[in-house]
Amino acid sequence: MLQIRLLLAGMIVALAGCAVERRSAIVVNPSATLAAQYDLVDVRTFLPDVSVDLRYSTHKNIAHQPLYPPNMPCLLRRSTALKLKKAQDRLRPLGYAIRIWDAWRPPEVQRELMAAGGGTGMFLDPRVGWSRHCSGVAVDLTLIDLEGREQRMPSSHDENSDRAYFQYSGGDPVVKRNIEVLQGTMKSLGFTTIDLEWWHFDDADCWTRPKPEVWARDIGLHLPPVR
Repeated sequence: MLQIRLLLAGMIVALAGCAVERRSAIVVNPSATLAAQYDLVDVRTFLPDVSVDLRYSTHKNIAHQPLYPPNMPCLLRRSTALKLKKAQDRLRPLGYAIRIWDAWRPPEVQRELMAAGGGTGMFLDPRVGWSRHCSGVAVDLTLIDLEGREQRMPSSHDENSDRAYFQYSGGDPVVKRNIEVLQGTMKSLGFTTIDLEWWHFDDADCWTRPKPEVWARDIGLHLPPVR
């Protein structure tokens, strides 16, 4: 009996240790915490069922190098993130879900994107104005299935070709359905598209209530050096 009690006690201690270890492994992103004062929320915690693949944290972008740090928070204005939740809720019964390629974009990065791809027409020149990404009211996204697999779409992200045009004119019925589902869902919730990027959606309700851009330095975010 004594041996059983000792064994049970040891198991309780071990489980408690594991619980402490798991709790200590949870790290709060300090930049996301500071971003809250600008009404920005981190999608990863605010909408945990939304998939995030920030392309500017990788080499898979027009600059061919990471422009975001590895710990880049995926930030959106709270009201915009709530609309995205509604989009996710409408897509799931259809067998789809959302994957975010870009959300809030520091103005510092907008400058680098203009330098790398200004000739494509996809990036707003900061001398003219800032992208709505810089205020957290625009989002680049695509569709995945409920297993997390990206669905066939007209083009890749930031592709400089006719295939990136928001109105699909190809002959693939699967791509046609996917883009119609994505755009129809987003437009029904108050998002608008832009001509050159099928993946880009602006929160139209924020046009009448413009928000100032938020810089990386405002939330203590350290960007990687650009080569």
